[in-house]
Amino acid sequence: MQVNTLGNGPHPDFSVSGALVTVAGVAIDAAARQTDQQEIIDVRLVDGIAQEGGSGYQLASVRIPPRRYIETEPDPAEGEEATGSREPVALNPHHVAITIWPTV
Repeated sequence: MQVNTLGNGPHPDFSVSGALVTVAGVAIDAAARQTDQQEIIDVRLVDGIAQEGGSGYQLASVRIPPRRYIETEPDPAEGEEATGSREPVALNPHHVAITIWPTV
């Protein structure tokens, strides 16, 4: 994963394990959250509690790239029309970007 820490800190605790990102106790499974569009998940401090979204102080953003697909070759059975298919490619955690803001 690409991690960008802004400012001098201190920064919230965060960890990365494969496609799992944890920021201030909020766990985000990037592979499970990947869709056909880019997803940006904000972690904010609301009333002293870290949570996804809300209008509190920004702690982190996790940017998940859109899902990619591989086109497969058609394999028609005798007398059937040839149609290919699209197979999703597993998320490469190195393509996920995390931005961490300093805590207040």
